Amino acid sequence: MPCVASPGKCHHVSGNVHWHARVKLGNGKRPFVPLDPRISHEDVAAAKAGALAVAVDVEVTAATDSPRETVNDYAKRWLADREGRVNSIRDDRGRLTHHVLTILGPKDASTFDRDDVERVRDDLDRKIVRGDLSWKTAANCWTLLTSLCGDMVNAKKRALRTRDDNPCKDVRAPERGADKAKQFLFPSEFLKFVECERVPLRWRRAVALAIYTATRDAELRCLRWDGGDVDMAHGVLSITRTFNRRTGKVGPTKTGETRRFGVEANLLPLLQVMHKAAKGKGLVAHLASERAMARNLRRWLWKAGVRRPELHEATPTRKQITWHDLRATGATWMAVRGDQPLAIKRVLGHRTFATTEIYIREADAIREGFGDVFPALPAALVDPFGSFARIKAVAKLPAPIWLKTSSIERGGRDSNAFPVSFASARRRSVFRLIVRVPSPFCPLAISTAVR
Repeated sequence: MPCVASPGKCHHVSGNVHWHARVKLGNGKRPFVPLDPRISHEDVAAAKAGALAVAVDVEVTAATDSPRETVNDYAKRWLADREGRVNSIRDDRGRLTHHVLTILGPKDASTFDRDDVERVRDDLDRKIVRGDLSWKTAANCWTLLTSLCGDMVNAKKRALRTRDDNPCKDVRAPERGADKAKQFLFPSEFLKFVECERVPLRWRRAVALAIYTATRDAELRCLRWDGGDVDMAHGVLSITRTFNRRTGKVGPTKTGETRRFGVEANLLPLLQVMHKAAKGKGLVAHLASERAMARNLRRWLWKAGVRRPELHEATPTRKQITWHDLRATGATWMAVRGDQPLAIKRVLGHRTFATTEIYIREADAIREGFGDVFPALPAALVDPFGSFARIKAVAKLPAPIWLKTSSIERGGRDSNAFPVSFASARRRSVFRLIVRVPSPFCPLAISTAVR
């Protein structure tokens, strides 16, 4: 029985509406097959012609005794093989589904050709022009498609080899846009941030660690005191693993290579304090959820008075500062200081020197008047008696030094202060603990705000 196809409009997986062909197969099934998205909604004749062409393709495919594998089916096998080896597998699956398989999905995996690949490329270009897709996302989609087609010809696993020719060969990639300027902090801005007591201590310490070690967020998250990552005796840091936020598991580094380098001298006092407080066990840094890292970083920078417009306002050629830019800050500082390029590459763990060169070129342009990089950390940051530790230390003092038994007062104007219980004070967003030490010479008042 010959295949029959009729055109109709239905929703595309990306949310748009365009023509699809309803194909009636010999086994009774009636799947929808997407037609060329360039066919306008009013062009019924073109839709019918496209449906007829689809019917012919499907009939040829169904003519064989054993059904041939479609690109959709092959993509499922290909992605399953990459599971566990590629950290971005969930993103890759979404990119293929929404931007590649909409056109190639129903095609025969062993016979689709260069014209089909160019249709995908042209569709990506249109999305870039309309602003539906950034050029970098389009480039990632194209890389996935070329990798998939390459494995069809020369995959390591023979089961993934389905054809002798590569349909992507010599096909030009989608258009590229301008690279957005990356952000970094000047040393003066960094000091202003870490000295601001309005910013939580753990955030100030985390930012200092990210800049002075120039590690990736996923690498910093799994550093442990008791995991051999921090050699306090010799001041050496070892980066051997990374945290996968998709799976919640620890795996190899982004490049698959480990690295070891000396800790910045001015970071050692902070590490010593943190190591002692943690009793040499557990994670080095307890970072906030990665979903809000960039937004919260900008929030605390603003509260600390670091309000340079480039850090907070995005433009078509410039992006806002993100947590990853703290790593870029450390790289830029090393280049400004004049570190050897190969030493910078080793610390950053770059696979190619071209990536390291980005920071070296930036440093050459801004070195004059940049400021002293990797400055000594302020005492308020290194002081082991941070916000909560100070409360615990005061609570252990002898009872006679307390001003009165209920010495926790509501924060605010003195005229509105009144004694409250500790439990009720904890329910408030901010409260102040005041302890007065009587002395004939200098009555000492310790006051700290706890958030």
